[in-house]
Amino acid sequence: MEKEQIGLANPFRILAIYLIATAPPLLLGPLSAPHVMLAVVHVTLIGVTWRLRGHRRADGRAAWVGLIAIPLLYAEIGQINQYLAAGYHDPFVMALESFVFGSPATDLAATLPNFWLSETLHLAYLSYFPAIYVPAALLFFAGRADEFRECVSAVLLAAVVCFVVFVYFPVQGPRYFGPPEGVPDGPMRRLTLSILEAGSSQGAAFPSSHMSIVTAQAVVQLRATRSVGIVMTIAALGVGIGAVYGGFHYAIDMVLGGAIGLAAGAYVTRDRK
Repeated sequence: MEKEQIGLANPFRILAIYLIATAPPLLLGPLSAPHVMLAVVHVTLIGVTWRLRGHRRADGRAAWVGLIAIPLLYAEIGQINQYLAAGYHDPFVMALESFVFGSPATDLAATLPNFWLSETLHLAYLSYFPAIYVPAALLFFAGRADEFRECVSAVLLAAVVCFVVFVYFPVQGPRYFGPPEGVPDGPMRRLTLSILEAGSSQGAAFPSSHMSIVTAQAVVQLRATRSVGIVMTIAALGVGIGAVYGGFHYAIDMVLGGAIGLAAGAYVTRDRK
């Protein structure tokens, strides 16, 4: 028998809470046609997701909405996070980075300027994209409804916690200040840069939603399917190190993102026996 969804183990509840939390910037933003349309869509989605929060089949096919929503919500962040106050908070995060680590962690590439290491770490960083969907799909098609629902809820919760921070405390990340010194060029690096150029939302660096999502996925999968969980744990380490080596994130982004992912995964699976 499928478990009842309560609290933040329900993907529709998570979506509704996120949409409510990020509504103020939209309501206070500039009065323009694109903004008004975005605000109307946002408010409409609040009503729809809130009504669906009690959907009895939210841990079945309908839960895919939670995973599909992640890139869609991410895409609007670069616009929303400038509605309340223009600018970014990189100086604060860079100071925090120096305080915690003693020097910018993006110096890693200059310390280890190895071509094959660089290509491996950039490939590891790209593992984030299949990590969102592949483990969930394995659970779904295996008919493991409870584990699938937990997977979707944990990943979505990890993502939206980061997204709320992006909206109210935007940080660009080191990528916008030039490549790290010494990072070797190669096909995997060029592919990574092209994907980021095409799909990144400015101001969405701190904490790392990439690290948060993959870590949450690892926590869930270690309980659901240990072999997949081990792969996800390795992927999380690769995403964390690769993001810093490639100059895409500050190290503090990855540490905080990992902590959020651990918390989200532990919360959603807390009743698992």
